[in-house]
Amino acid sequence: MVADILKQLRPSVRLYTACVVFGLVGALHAQQTSERLVKVNDVEHITDAVLISNVAVAGKTVECGLFIKPPVVIQPVTPFQAGNDWLEQMTVSLINRTGRTIVSGGIQLNFLDVGDCRSLPCVASFLRFGRMPDIDAFDGRTGKPNRPAHEGPPLDWKPEQTIVVHVSEYMPEIEDDLANHWPVTAITKVNIYRGVFYFEDGMIWDLGRYSVPDPEHPGKFKKLPEDYFPGQRGHNWPPGYNN
Repeated sequence: MVADILKQLRPSVRLYTACVVFGLVGALHAQQTSERLVKVNDVEHITDAVLISNVAVAGKTVECGLFIKPPVVIQPVTPFQAGNDWLEQMTVSLINRTGRTIVSGGIQLNFLDVGDCRSLPCVASFLRFGRMPDIDAFDGRTGKPNRPAHEGPPLDWKPEQTIVVHVSEYMPEIEDDLANHWPVTAITKVNIYRGVFYFEDGMIWDLGRYSVPDPEHPGKFKKLPEDYFPGQRGHNWPPGYNN
């Protein structure tokens, strides 16, 4: 079709138009296959309840800085080529290292094209899955019942099992978070963080520490000892290694 249109133009106009048309096509192709970068930024500890075991885009594992072999072998962070829909094709695999069942949790995506999260604010999306236990579903400030948005049914995430988070299921929320800042298709750099994870008995793991709900103060929690771990400490540290 483009060739037919060009034939109808004068030679000089035809040459100029061809340059513009094919230049736009080339620019569009470049946008669709630009360089992307994913980094897992959490510091990991042997008492962590959940570890990220894999990040993939379109079914292919990307190198994002995971702890992969004891004692200190860390995966490199390597840029990769992908299309504008790469976020929608991304999956994040998580393993439950504990001896308890997890019913709810989440991960956070920080979009660094908007800001570096240090000198400039960035935009983040929280990808929540499962359902918070009733004993935890209170506002920590007011003590009144409170549940986060976008909850689903409780997970039945057993010890040593891996779940896979499909970012495609959260695209409406991601698009809303970015709506006033940056097009989703223009995002090229993402940091991934683990969020809070809830166990079926109400215990939580947050920022590397376990806590249990305080029944006398709804929404408040009592911290457990720093070295507490509900399972075998060296098991799946990192994922796949059992000590």
